[in-house]
Amino acid sequence: MTMTIIPSRRSLHTVLRHATFRAATLLVAATGLAIPADAFTPPRYAAFMVDANTREVLYANAPDELRHPASLTKMMTLYLTFDALESGRMRISDPVVVSAHAASQKPSRLGLRVGQSLSVDNAISVVAVKSANDIAVALAEKLGGNETAFVGLMNAKATQLGMRNTHFDNASGLPDPLNVTTARDLAILGVALIHDHPRFYRYFGERDFVWQNATLINHNHLLGKMVGLDGIKTGYTVDSGFTLAASAQRGNRRLIAVVLGEPSLVTRNRDAAALLEAGFSVLDRRGLGQAVTVASVLPQADHSPLRTEPAIDQGASDEPDAAPLRAHARRAAPEHRHAERRHVEQRPAEQRHVEHRHVEHRHEAPAPHRGEPKKHGGEKKSTKKTSAHRHRD
Repeated sequence: MTMTIIPSRRSLHTVLRHATFRAATLLVAATGLAIPADAFTPPRYAAFMVDANTREVLYANAPDELRHPASLTKMMTLYLTFDALESGRMRISDPVVVSAHAASQKPSRLGLRVGQSLSVDNAISVVAVKSANDIAVALAEKLGGNETAFVGLMNAKATQLGMRNTHFDNASGLPDPLNVTTARDLAILGVALIHDHPRFYRYFGERDFVWQNATLINHNHLLGKMVGLDGIKTGYTVDSGFTLAASAQRGNRRLIAVVLGEPSLVTRNRDAAALLEAGFSVLDRRGLGQAVTVASVLPQADHSPLRTEPAIDQGASDEPDAAPLRAHARRAAPEHRHAERRHVEQRPAEQRHVEHRHVEHRHEAPAPHRGEPKKHGGEKKSTKKTSAHRHRD
């Protein structure tokens, strides 16, 4: 007779902390134990940077250690959305209806009520800019029928892309012990977004989005501050720390840097910017015949102890200490307002962020939830996207 030794909670904690996700899930399946909520140590710094064109790894720090992705999960949610648009299974003008399950998601969220809807175009912007969990789930349900089925599609795509240590358990990135990834895997996803969906990648560069006279500001504060930076996604939960997948293009070079487990917004932005600047510097110096590495020119970063931020509800925001909105000055309505936007496919990609587009919202404005955007102005409801370069944060 064979004997199965069930590991204690403490030993399982240790194994999961050091094993790849696949090994950890095999252990869990064999023992029948659920992964405890504290199976991972407090978030620790991990980083990875890759040349998106050559796929050369320029920097790696704990690149394959498991981390919680937080809202970087939405990169996969939008990747599958772009897949559906490219294949014709969904159109940019199709409605995305908010279900009871979607409306029940924790903040950050847009706050539509059950049965209300918005276009796929607007839904993508809301997810990319505001990181709204309710709209991310609504998109997942539209594509997969329900969130659980959509998660299966997410994991199948992760396997196909070579994200070997990633497992998604929801479409939003809200805290879940089984929602795990690595810095390397998220860089792989970033490369795939850019190369597989170049037309739609531009959504990630939108620095603001106007929804019913309220301006939603992108949580990625490096947009507009760093030359060539045009995405990709920020995230934050207590378990993940501050996370960022950032990409910048200068000339014909594009770099993608991922930082995870950061203790604050300041260090997250500082480290991602330092990685990208060092990467471009190294490529320039190589062109002059110098043998240099990113690690040799990267400024030394002092990472203070983590979990020092004020306690907040997990998933409440990508940036809990910053207001999600900027006051939006109302302007005189133009003489000709467009009731419907042209499809993305029907105009040159380079015009995506220079047009002022207007869409009528055909639903009653929802009652504001705590922590959600206040609606300004009178009864008229409109939705428009502003220029990606109008604000200088």
